[in-house]
Amino acid sequence: MLHHFKVQLVIGTSVLWLALMPVEAVAEWYADAYGGGVFTDNTNLTVSSSLGTTTTFHDLSVNNTWTVGGRGGYWLDRLDWLGFGLDIFYYHVKAPSQSATVSTSTGGTTTSTFVDWNLPVVGIGFDVLRLRVPLLRSDEFVHGRLQPYISAGPALFISWAGQNRNVQPFGQHATDVNVGVKAGGGVSFLVTKTVGLFTEYRFTHFTSSLTYQNSTVPDTETFKASYDSHHIIAGLSLRF
Repeated sequence: MLHHFKVQLVIGTSVLWLALMPVEAVAEWYADAYGGGVFTDNTNLTVSSSLGTTTTFHDLSVNNTWTVGGRGGYWLDRLDWLGFGLDIFYYHVKAPSQSATVSTSTGGTTTSTFVDWNLPVVGIGFDVLRLRVPLLRSDEFVHGRLQPYISAGPALFISWAGQNRNVQPFGQHATDVNVGVKAGGGVSFLVTKTVGLFTEYRFTHFTSSLTYQNSTVPDTETFKASYDSHHIIAGLSLRF
């Protein structure tokens, strides 16, 4: 029930954002599709038990992975350096099995093996601020053929995991929706008036908190970690 409510909340928020966009001043719509690589910083993962104890795995390494996504929006008319957009993307957070330093709420520190962690993520970014520099203007390319740009805004991150091998029984599913941030910058080049290419660097940050039943203890355990990721993407842009 909670999972369905969270999904409905995300869909409703996205639809509301689109409905509130000030379309009366639209000059140039865009629709982008892209893919690329994701590089996530090491992170600490804290496991909180319903019995009142916490265990933290420090400095866990995260594998490099890939991302795909699409976004749409528009640039304003007279202020054609200002735009808005909605960005939806998918990637993984994958921490391999590894030896890690572990600290507990009781004050002890030891070294233990952390079993691999695979966390699929869907991000919905609200680009409340998109700025570009229209360069190489001409009669054909009114808003510039070369367009360096930056964007920033809040994002909803939907994360889930179904094969958490750090608890028993295996195969439990958990889903979390959290607000994070997305910011980046890149450059677009229009091959024609309606077709362009772009490349971009973006940074994302969010915190995931997933809860499971552990039949070994028994108790309820919540796995919480923050993820800072660097995305290098490239793609195709259509202008209308």
